Amino acid sequence: MNLNINKGQGYLKITVFIAEDDPDMRHVLKKVVEQVEGVEVIGEAGDGIEAIKLIEELSPQVIFIDIDLPGKNGVALAQEIFDINPWTFIVFATAFNEFRGEAFDVYAFDYLVKPFKMNRLRQTMERIKQVMSGKAAAKPMPSITNLKDNLNKKLLFRENEKLIYLNLDNIIYVTRESRKTVIYFIDGQVRTNENLSVLEEQLGGYPFFRSHKGFIVNLKMVKELIPSGTNSYELVMANTKRRPLMTFEKFKELEEIIKPRASRRR
Repeated sequence: MNLNINKGQGYLKITVFIAEDDPDMRHVLKKVVEQVEGVEVIGEAGDGIEAIKLIEELSPQVIFIDIDLPGKNGVALAQEIFDINPWTFIVFATAFNEFRGEAFDVYAFDYLVKPFKMNRLRQTMERIKQVMSGKAAAKPMPSITNLKDNLNKKLLFRENEKLIYLNLDNIIYVTRESRKTVIYFIDGQVRTNENLSVLEEQLGGYPFFRSHKGFIVNLKMVKELIPSGTNSYELVMANTKRRPLMTFEKFKELEEIIKPRASRRR
């Protein structure tokens, strides 16, 4: 979830960017999404290269992407956006149905195939508003009490020329932001060049869990899950207002991990 949320006069202000090479379609998309209260289109681009530059500069919360973009296609653009801010709500609006699988590999919130009804577009924006406002129904985490973990350890993490020694039990989650890996802990954050797969191995398993391509979470910090899009949840965490993501597949994987451990303790 992109947390640059502005509240004004009783509603959320949601910022939108449109990456679409057809100027007429950009005009239609802008007109329709801005009919939803609190939504503002803050930028547009007709090719993928221009789009990524503006997206880094403007940090929109929601991005509509066409697949067939010149310069950088929509799937490649979405992958790069994901590396900058994995909380971004990505909605594909395209004439190509066959890229649906690739779109959801980068955790797209929705995939609209042209020609689509304008009401379908408004419904997508309303669902995004529900998620961002926290009004979507929450799902409790599976019980993880009394499970063996690897807390009470410390690890060294490199940030530029510094080495930072962290208690693992203080780590909340790890993610990618602005092409860096960021370790959020109770007292702050560490930004490192290590990739998530390396840190996943260093953290040593439970209670650290790769909940999503872009997140490793400390399950001890998870309070509840809120549906986000068609295939993921936002995680409500202790000690932060930020909400990492967990895919539906990872949730099912977590349930399978926990059930055998819990049953062995009976």
